[in-house]
Amino acid sequence: MDHLVVSLFAGAGGFSFGFSQAGLKPRFGAEINGDACRTYEANVGSPCHEVDLGTIGPTSVKALAGGERLFIVIGGPPCQGFSTAGPRNASDPRNRLIFNYLAIVEALSPRWFIFENVEGLLTSGCGRDLATLVQEFVVLGYSVRLQKVNLAAYGVPQTRKRVLIIGNRMGVDFDFPREMYSYDSGKARKASGLPMAPTLDEAVAGLGIPASERSRISPYISVDPQTPFDEVMRRGNASSGVTQHFQGENPVGKFQIELLGPGQTMKDLPPGLWPDSFKRRANRRVADGTPTEKRGGAPSGIKRLHGNLQSLTITGAASREFIHPRQHRPLTIRECARIQTFPDHYQWQGNSASVIQQIGNAVPPIAASVLARHILEVDGQFGSGLQHRRSESAPKLLGFVLTEASGMSPALRNTQALLAGMRRGSFALH
Repeated sequence: MDHLVVSLFAGAGGFSFGFSQAGLKPRFGAEINGDACRTYEANVGSPCHEVDLGTIGPTSVKALAGGERLFIVIGGPPCQGFSTAGPRNASDPRNRLIFNYLAIVEALSPRWFIFENVEGLLTSGCGRDLATLVQEFVVLGYSVRLQKVNLAAYGVPQTRKRVLIIGNRMGVDFDFPREMYSYDSGKARKASGLPMAPTLDEAVAGLGIPASERSRISPYISVDPQTPFDEVMRRGNASSGVTQHFQGENPVGKFQIELLGPGQTMKDLPPGLWPDSFKRRANRRVADGTPTEKRGGAPSGIKRLHGNLQSLTITGAASREFIHPRQHRPLTIRECARIQTFPDHYQWQGNSASVIQQIGNAVPPIAASVLARHILEVDGQFGSGLQHRRSESAPKLLGFVLTEASGMSPALRNTQALLAGMRRGSFALH
């Protein structure tokens, strides 16, 4: 069979580029953001339809696919309403996009699907949003596994927790890809006896001094790659340097940055050195009476990263808030792109604010490639003949992993109870 792939909520193409590296280039992507769509087309090499998947309807997407049966649908609906990086709101209309994804999967009826989202989804609506979504996939005929994964375990040089739901229509039981690396960002860590994932220093090695202007190319520090990761990032780059490696304006005074040691944040500085904007953010969370669970965590402002560990999660604020381990400046956009495992030849469309948002929202291509190869192996269509593939069965929730921690919050315990009830057959959609 042809391995036809469609990428929903495709963004700048991180998911799609990783799949392409595994031999599964999407037939097309669908994405609402024009800059991201142009970035996708420039790098993935297939069309990106600039459409709002929350309004055009599943039949329109099916028409774009030409009525062909698909091997897999991939995508991660926007997650701002679930994200722990900001105020959380279960009623945020953007959260309904997870069910738009479901409706499109129903219309396209792919052999496989992969759904990606932030860990905040686990407790949205006290767990009922997630449980309902999973049950609906099962009703559509998919055997499903759900797992919170840290993508550092797949070779990404940052600790990046994401929720993945993977399903197939054949009733085949399967596992997630095996972990390949241990990791430690100073905030999230796992010593599993495996080699350590690439560190931040290894990820940005080889990049030269940042340019003074965005339009300039910054030469590599040397002709030869400095680390194995540097070598991988340089592949396919015909230039002797990189774009998007330039020094932007510091978010605060250089004096505050110079005082930060590795792992320290704005909160570690004397309050007299806090910028007014940070003081307002810190005080608002107490003064406005916002419930703790909706505050999105205490602000940390700028933070200096550890060079010998993995980075913290790259977001759209990383080029403002993440300070280089040794140099007194924020990370450049290109450094953030590398930490997200985008190769140096990846070219971005849009202004700087747009580009860093595209990078922060993306699925790291290296992790996407691991997932793609694993699906191909399980499916057995490329001659791998996976011997331990388990027998076919009726569609169901095959299993779930919500956390590796010994304890759970009350909200997460509720999610676990709902999913466990689903496996017992006692969870009702309505």
